[in-house]
Amino acid sequence: MVSISILGIALVTLFQLFSISLRSVKKSEDYSMALIHARSLMDEAYALPKLTDSAESFDFEGGFKGIRTVSLKQSEEKIKIYEITVTISWPPSGKLELKGLKAYYETEE
Repeated sequence: MVSISILGIALVTLFQLFSISLRSVKKSEDYSMALIHARSLMDEAYALPKLTDSAESFDFEGGFKGIRTVSLKQSEEKIKIYEITVTISWPPSGKLELKGLKAYYETEE
């Protein structure tokens, strides 16, 4: 009787550890996918030849949603500095935000 109860306690503990491990793997996978989506939106903004103040929304598979906001931070003579903010959210309550800067030097044409 004692050995069966010890075995039962050990099995319950093992299943709880397995459950915790699966939740951690899922959170890690969601965070990695959010980071991939955020970097792709950020890289796309960096590749644009010219930025303007804007806000765009994006939907990705798996319930991921993204918002990219571009705003002029500083403008002096021929130099303009834009701040790019990318926010990725996913269900049930995940959120990731990346920020970056891009500078332009305007030449006379």
